[in-house]
Amino acid sequence: MNSSSLQSSCHAGAAVADDASREREFTRAASHELRTPLTVIRVASDLIEHDPGLSEASKRSLARIQDAVSGMEAIIDALLLLARGERCAMEAEHFSVRELVEQELAHVRPLLEHKQLKLDVKLDAAPVLHAPPCVLRVMLGNLLNNAARFTDAGEVRVRLGSDRLSVEDTGIGMDAATLARACEPFYRGESEQGVGPGLGLAIAHRLGQRCGWPLQLQSAPGQGTCASILFGDAIRD
Repeated sequence: MNSSSLQSSCHAGAAVADDASREREFTRAASHELRTPLTVIRVASDLIEHDPGLSEASKRSLARIQDAVSGMEAIIDALLLLARGERCAMEAEHFSVRELVEQELAHVRPLLEHKQLKLDVKLDAAPVLHAPPCVLRVMLGNLLNNAARFTDAGEVRVRLGSDRLSVEDTGIGMDAATLARACEPFYRGESEQGVGPGLGLAIAHRLGQRCGWPLQLQSAPGQGTCASILFGDAIRD
């Protein structure tokens, strides 16, 4: 390698490092900015909840608002985790995967019922993980929302085993080219044009890498998609 090519390579490496640093700083700043309005919404909704004159319809709407706030807070925590980088220790705790799955299923059920999709759930194990619960909450939430979004008929199947959590649908599926790029930020297949910014799987993939839970995707056009979070050695006794 001559000196000019070495210099070019070094500059390219520095540019990539600068881009990564700017991305982390932007994510950290944006996440902190979002916390203030979310706190206002949470406090206001908690006050409204104690209003004795609240109608049943208003209570249901309020519950959806509170669920949305909880989901956004989990996303912010997960993004901050990614922004801190691997050198910073995670604020981890032991938590039951089964309990978290049941909570997330409660959030997605109304969407599946609206689309008249069957939800088939088999929780055959009760693994315990030591990690930030928000990470798995965001990963699973993305997988469930994708399954509901891209499935118009049939069912969504959720399986919890001793070493993995899977979400499988009978939706449109992906061809080989789309599947190969599915976890790239902002990438959307032809069937996804105009549907979201294309960040869901990318975030889930990066969160899985951060915690040592690989995200495995299997799919075929017209046959649906199966997404699995592999816990491997992360399972705790």
